[in-house]
Amino acid sequence: MRAPSGDTVVFDLDGVLLRGDAFGLFMRRVGFAGARLPLAVVLLLLLAPAVAVPASRPWAARWMSRIGLVGRSASQLRTALERFGADLGAEPGRIIGPGVDMIRAHVAAGDRVIVVTACEHTLARALLDGIGLAEVELVASHIHGPRLIVHNHGATKMTQLTAGGVTPPWRVAYSDSLSDLPLLGGAERAVLVNANARQVARARRLLGDRLRTVTWTAG
Repeated sequence: MRAPSGDTVVFDLDGVLLRGDAFGLFMRRVGFAGARLPLAVVLLLLLAPAVAVPASRPWAARWMSRIGLVGRSASQLRTALERFGADLGAEPGRIIGPGVDMIRAHVAAGDRVIVVTACEHTLARALLDGIGLAEVELVASHIHGPRLIVHNHGATKMTQLTAGGVTPPWRVAYSDSLSDLPLLGGAERAVLVNANARQVARARRLLGDRLRTVTWTAG
C-alpha cells in the first residue's frame, strides 16, 4: 500500500541528483553527434529567440528533440537512452552525493519518494537504477520515436502527479529551479538546492517560512 501524499517526498533530477542536464547531454553527445552537429548549431541559432521566451521553451524543446532524434526507430532510441543513462551515472563527478543520500534517508524513514523530472523517462530510469535507486518512483517526460509526447516541465509536473493520484500537500520537495515553483509550492517544506540570492528572494516571496536552502556538490 502506498503512503498518502502527506508522507510523500518529491525530488527533481537535474541539478539535485545529477550535475548537468541529462537529456541535454544525450542530445549533444548522441542526438546531434557527428554529421548532425552543424544542424544542431543552425537550430540553436534559429530557435534562440523562442528559447528566450519562457512560454515558448516547451515548443522549442519539442522541435529540437524531434529533429535530433529523427531517423532512429523507437527500439534504437530506447537502447541508446538506456545505455546513456547507465553510463552517465558512472561518470566521475556527475552524481550529487548529498542528494542521493537524502533520498536514501527518506526511503529508510518509510517515505514515498518520487523523482519528478523533465528528463526523458527511459534515460532517467536507467540513471536512477544505475546509482542504486531502483526502488524510487519516477514521473518524467515521454517520447514516442523522435516525437516528444509529454514534456514534464513546470506546471506539467503537477498535472502528471495529480493524474497518478499524488496530490498536494506533500511533505518535502527538492529542486534547483524556479520553474519548479508549482512543485515547491505544493510542499509543506520546500528545499531549494544550490540557489543564488535572486532565486532565493523570488522563492521566498511565494513560499515564506516553508523555504529551506542547501548547497550540495557533486562527487
